[in-house]
Amino acid sequence: MGAAARAQNIDTIVTGCPTTSGNNVCYTTFQGGVSRRGFNPNEPTLTQAMVTATTGKHLHKQFSIQINGAVYAQPLVLPNVVISGATYTDVVYVATEQDAVYAIDAATGKIIWRDNLVPTGYTSLNSSTDMNGCTTILPPPGDIGITGTPVIDISQNTGTDNTITSGVLYLVARTKTKASPVTYVQTLYAISVIDGSIKASIAIGGTYSNGTVSITFDSDYAHNQNQRGALVAIPVTGQNPQVVITWGAHCDSANFPYNGWMMAYQLNSAQNALTQTSIWTSVPSNTSYEGGIWQGASGPALDSSGHIYLSTGNGDVNVNVSTPPNDKPTSCSQTPCDYGNSILRMQLAGTPPTFSVQDFFTPFDWKSRNNFDYDLGAGGVMLLPFQSSGNPQNLLAQAGKEGSIYLLRVDKGYMGGYNGGNADQVIQYLKGAVCYQITPVVECGIWGAPAWWTYGTGGTNYSGYAYWGAKNLPILQFKFYPNGNTCTGTTGAGFCTTPSAQSAHTFGWPGPTPTVSSPSNASSKGIVWAIDTRNASSQNGGPANLWAFDAATLTCLFTTDGQGAPCTRISTADQPVGVAVKFTVPTVANGKVFIGTTGGPAQGYLNIYGIN
Repeated sequence: MGAAARAQNIDTIVTGCPTTSGNNVCYTTFQGGVSRRGFNPNEPTLTQAMVTATTGKHLHKQFSIQINGAVYAQPLVLPNVVISGATYTDVVYVATEQDAVYAIDAATGKIIWRDNLVPTGYTSLNSSTDMNGCTTILPPPGDIGITGTPVIDISQNTGTDNTITSGVLYLVARTKTKASPVTYVQTLYAISVIDGSIKASIAIGGTYSNGTVSITFDSDYAHNQNQRGALVAIPVTGQNPQVVITWGAHCDSANFPYNGWMMAYQLNSAQNALTQTSIWTSVPSNTSYEGGIWQGASGPALDSSGHIYLSTGNGDVNVNVSTPPNDKPTSCSQTPCDYGNSILRMQLAGTPPTFSVQDFFTPFDWKSRNNFDYDLGAGGVMLLPFQSSGNPQNLLAQAGKEGSIYLLRVDKGYMGGYNGGNADQVIQYLKGAVCYQITPVVECGIWGAPAWWTYGTGGTNYSGYAYWGAKNLPILQFKFYPNGNTCTGTTGAGFCTTPSAQSAHTFGWPGPTPTVSSPSNASSKGIVWAIDTRNASSQNGGPANLWAFDAATLTCLFTTDGQGAPCTRISTADQPVGVAVKFTVPTVANGKVFIGTTGGPAQGYLNIYGIN
């Protein structure tokens, strides 16, 4: 298989996944794939006709399962899982802020197994009491346990008859000691997807050293560092994957020191021990730290060669001016290099494996971004599908708090570097395209990640659409042309400079991360799904609401919001039970929609929607 084919199929092929027709999606990572496109082209059950129907078979809420803890992490799904001799059509895996993880039968709402990852003498953290007044996990009670979306590896599944009989779920749980002096711990767990048994665990820590600087991830860092970004697994031939974890901060200045950390761990062949294989930090030489990696809860993206792409938040930059195609990512005014407010292409390679920066893009105005707190890294990165006839072919899109869309070429040496002048050397820059106010440009854009949709051959030379959900804006659709168009203002690849469609509904802060489903790659009847989580910003909270839009026109198809006419709305019973939480993303897989909330006696719910 050539490089181009691998690039196109990286999100649709999950090694070890069953191939049963109609139930063949293994949703093993945030947004369903390592490109972070959030596009599921294998959803023949949740059609537009079924979503809009009011009689006969139609979409409605089937279950609201009460669980312990708020659900910030995106639910993950595996089909045809064999547990205790029974084959479950779909199992959904849910992690919570009370350090619990569940395996739930999507067909019945039955809890199959549950793990409590709080050791004796420990408890979960609390946003109000442990974070120096930083209530990052809202609404109350604000427990902080498992926040980043886990990742599942089924590459060694040996199930016959299109079943899953083995697999490992990786997650990070946060705890503290009950007794004084309080010690804070973050722990990586490797858990069997079959029975919930803990295969291995390891307390996260370690020292980053670059000759002149050494920084240790200790109990203070375990306290201050917010493990919000989704985990990602880098495949390793003949071995378990390298599991990559990233960190940002809790309310920045309220909890110092903090930094942008990235670490890799690997489970041994016996699957009974975890080892740290590499550690890296984004702004090591600046005493103000910063450079957090959280990307609106998205995780690092991977291409077919295993290169890692991520965006960083506020922080110092000391890279030298460079010009594509001669970007010099490790040429800096002092050592080690600081990469605040940047988009990086990285690699984990060598013996022992080491993180290295291969290429980068730093906006020319990074200093003013720091001053006004409109950090680039508030938004996740998305790798576009390989453009076989495009100019260029390998591209990445991203937007942050400033609300400007960047389109970068990700071939080594071409990402854009640092210009040092008053412009950026990128493929396309759409200033304020997803920002509700232009002056002043302060925190008006993205706290999430985009999604992608394409069908057929694209027609009239366009190859797809990107969707962003921003603060106080509708969901916005931008048509993409791999060789430019009158609407893009470019002679090469670019998005139309203004939205090609937008929803009538405006989403509140922080804005949604949309996700897209379609009956097939050839279908023009895609659906954009999103959760309006504006009520999460209220101290007392309020309901979350599910929305579904026609992917082509962003006309509303369905909502659980009573104010959503003329959208289809069956009854108030369809509203998700529980209270909205920030930055949540609906999971759409195998005929179901999964939504996590908080609230209630057990402080959490998983809501399951389906057709019947």
